[in-house]
Amino acid sequence: MMYRENTILIEEENLKNEIMNTIWYFDYFQHALALREIHRYLGIRVRVSVLRKVLTELVEDQIIHEKQGFYAKNSDSIIFRLKNEKRNRKWLVIAHYIGRLISLFPFVRSVFISGSLSKQGLRGKDDDIDFFLVVAPKRVWTAKFFLILFKKVFLFNSHKFFCINLLRDEGHLSFDRRNIYIATEIASLIPIGRPNYWRSLLMANKWVFDYFPNLRMPKPLKVRHKMSLSERLLAYLIGPRFEEWCRKRFENHVQQKEYKEDSHFEMSPQSSAYFPNNFQGRVLRHYYSIRN
Repeated sequence: MMYRENTILIEEENLKNEIMNTIWYFDYFQHALALREIHRYLGIRVRVSVLRKVLTELVEDQIIHEKQGFYAKNSDSIIFRLKNEKRNRKWLVIAHYIGRLISLFPFVRSVFISGSLSKQGLRGKDDDIDFFLVVAPKRVWTAKFFLILFKKVFLFNSHKFFCINLLRDEGHLSFDRRNIYIATEIASLIPIGRPNYWRSLLMANKWVFDYFPNLRMPKPLKVRHKMSLSERLLAYLIGPRFEEWCRKRFENHVQQKEYKEDSHFEMSPQSSAYFPNNFQGRVLRHYYSIRN
């Protein structure tokens, strides 16, 4: 059977393969997906109505499972998703509150919920809230210093509510590593305020649409963040020397510890990344094993 999508004929078998690829990717996390989520992460452009029809066929053929609007390769994944729906809704509210607080810190331009919560995938007491931050030019490490100081003093160094894994200079939003894992992480980000930076991020990483052609580009906004008086004062008082001092401290911290092989760190002037338990390698090995 063929489907017409914007004058392009899509073979049903090809569409089914793409659906299974998407479901298989998230099977690594034992995470079931809703219809709209499958549509977002699908590797082929298609209407939601067509996708719904083919998903129904896959369920009827007992190739995948469905319950209460969630689809997965294994039924246990759906059970986990349904069991933790309330938990994820609760933590999303908390994350938005914390994200708005983070957005008030000096040099922070935009805050995004990332990681498991951005995909509605929190499942246990040990889960935490991950954030991705866009910060002012040449202030990545200064911004991180103030955030860590706040966490240590007021949150007793807790990672549960305040896990800042990735910060990027607003002038350097393009990701050099380009694969389905990075594309998924970008596509699943949830912006908290200042949505113009969400568009800037996608504009700088248009390659993501090669993986997810159904992902929509936000409309352009003319509003840009202006440097506050406190930021101008801090920039004058601490300057580039303090920025480099902060970067060096983090670099020394990483070098003094032993990390797993899949760990990933970035310590450039434009980007700070801290993923001591990085899933990327393991997820990619799982994903491409479907072709073996």
